Formats: sequence, C-alpha cells, structure tokens
Amino acid sequence: MKIIRTVVVMAMIASTSACTSTGDASIKNTTIQEVNQNIHDGVTTSSQVRQIYGEPGQKTYENGYEVWVYSFTSGREDGLSIAQDVVGLGMIGERSNNKNKTLTVVFGNDVVLKHSFTTANFSSGSGLRQ
Repeated sequence: MKIIRTVVVMAMIASTSACTSTGDASIKNTTIQEVNQNIHDGVTTSSQVRQIYGEPGQKTYENGYEVWVYSFTSGREDGLSIAQDVVGLGMIGERSNNKNKTLTVVFGNDVVLKHSFTTANFSSGSGLRQ
C-alpha cells in the first residue's frame, strides 16, 4: 500500500512544475508591437518611458548617452525534476525552460534616440538530464 501511495504522490508532483521569475515585471507580458506603439525614436521622452515601464533595472552611460535596460526572465522547472528531489534522486539532474525579454532604450537630451526589444528562449539541464 505504501508503494502505491508513493507512486501516486510522485505522479502528482511530476505533473506540476515550479516557476520562477526575476527582473522588471513591467515588461513581463510586453510584445514588440506594444513597445513600438509606446516608444517612438526622436519623439518619446524619458519621463514618458518611465511612466509606462517604471524605473529601469539598469541605467548606464555610453558615449554621452543615457541607456536604460529593462529585463525580465521567467523559468519553469519540469515536474520530473521536482519529483526526483522529493524521493532523493536529485543527482539524476534537473531540466528547466526559460524565457528572457529585454527592452533597451537610448536617450539623448532626454528624448529616445533608439530602442530595441529582444526575446530569447533557452533550456538548461544538469546531471544526466543535460
């Protein structure tokens, strides 16, 4: 009976997945179309960008221009990785799928000179699950 209970619990855990996220939540659901509707090179000001996306996670200065970077990463660890940890088989390894979005805005005299929006999907693994 214990074995059946353990198998049922493992199956329930394996059907779930753990999620993590980090960064500027203001761009979590943003698309390139929305960015291009909100930001117009040579027109949009830094205060307008701040109003839409909030304070950037990173500000730098390059060649006299101010650069704002908003970045958001979300990840999902598969249910098998979680189940392995529960039963003590973590050494088999983990597998996760991640998505990253980055909005970069370059300002000159408080007006957007140029902007870019990139997305990336990447997977990672450890142990035998690489």
